[in-house]
Amino acid sequence: MRNKLLVAAVIANLGGMIAAVYLAKLIRDVPADASTETMLLVGYYAALCVVAVVDALLIDELLFVGSFRMTYLQGKDPRFARASDDAVMVAATMQRSSVSFPIVLLLAGGLTYLLFNFVNQDFNPYYRRVGIHVSSLRGEEPETQPRRLQAIAELSVRRHPTIVPTLRQQLVRGGEVGAWAAWALGRFVDVTSERKAILADLRAAVRSPDPNLRREALISLARYQDRDVAEQLIGELERDLAAGVIDRRLLIAAGYIQVPAVLPVLGQILQRGDEKAQRVAAWAIAQHRDQREAKDLDRMLTDRLPSAALPVRCAIVFSLGILGNERANGPLMHAYDTATPEERTSTCPVEVVYLRPDGQQDHFELLLPAESYENAIFKVLGQLRATSPEIRAEVEPWLERLVAAHKGDGTLMAERAQSLLDGIRSARDDSKVAGPE
Repeated sequence: MRNKLLVAAVIANLGGMIAAVYLAKLIRDVPADASTETMLLVGYYAALCVVAVVDALLIDELLFVGSFRMTYLQGKDPRFARASDDAVMVAATMQRSSVSFPIVLLLAGGLTYLLFNFVNQDFNPYYRRVGIHVSSLRGEEPETQPRRLQAIAELSVRRHPTIVPTLRQQLVRGGEVGAWAAWALGRFVDVTSERKAILADLRAAVRSPDPNLRREALISLARYQDRDVAEQLIGELERDLAAGVIDRRLLIAAGYIQVPAVLPVLGQILQRGDEKAQRVAAWAIAQHRDQREAKDLDRMLTDRLPSAALPVRCAIVFSLGILGNERANGPLMHAYDTATPEERTSTCPVEVVYLRPDGQQDHFELLLPAESYENAIFKVLGQLRATSPEIRAEVEPWLERLVAAHKGDGTLMAERAQSLLDGIRSARDDSKVAGPE
């Protein structure tokens, strides 16, 4: 019996491993409907269970002299043992196989699971993390559309060699699934090995007649900082501006590619867009600070500052801090002077832009941190630190007036203004100009 079980274990392990490798490959590589894939999974785990049971019987035979086999498979009961029975058999039937065999079976199952997983290149974790979502993308039934979109969202945050090829296949399908696949591919900027293939597919999608697919592909290309999409991006922004509804994701895209040709339409949106679009447009303008061809960015912002709503003024002040041009000191002082006491203490909101097609998840938080309008102004004034004599001639008297006006009023304004004034004067003292020797 021991030899028979040994042969059976060898055959079961070889056959089970071959079946598991074949079935795992089918599940990974061959498109199938849900019912077929369920059958393949049942076959995979059935092979695992058969191997585990045969191995457990062999171990029971080797360690416990076949206690489980004799007691439960052959029905040998030690209470009815006869004197003529084999002593080994009687001893075996008296073992507590109801305890030992389940433990052996679990151990054998665990080892078989690890072995199958090893030869299949981590198939089990792959299926839990990736494969189950890839399976959801199969089929064309309209009622399964939400499941397919959710599967794309799940795959967009995972990293596995099969994911990008799968998303590229979904991109070709077009429609809503293709648009979501275009968005998802924009989240794989870190996967450099697939970059060329992703860019080629997204560039093809930008030429699609489907406006939704075209827009998602355009935004994703911007995330890769593909500056060749500038012309298409300008066209999309102009169409949105004419329609009166600005997709703020396009403004994020403009901030990514940082092409000066986009600045005129950003300036128009800053003047005529809806309030939230104006705030993001101010941020996007400031992102062009390192472009040589981008000139007078601070003037684009300060020209809008006096007449803008408070949330937009907050965004402009924040963006002026990014640009760091000291000639913004004057407009900032004017912004403080013309604000009402209520506006000065109002909190400047954070702007959140969601890049996923349905406006959920994959978000960007702009204009951080949230702080009062007057705090934002003084923070930027502190960053600019007036240095040229003509600008200091305006800033220092203004700060002196603030110190005098708020001294002893119980607020921190006098201390804040004095601190900024001291910092400006300590950086450069114009009274100590070296004369001729």
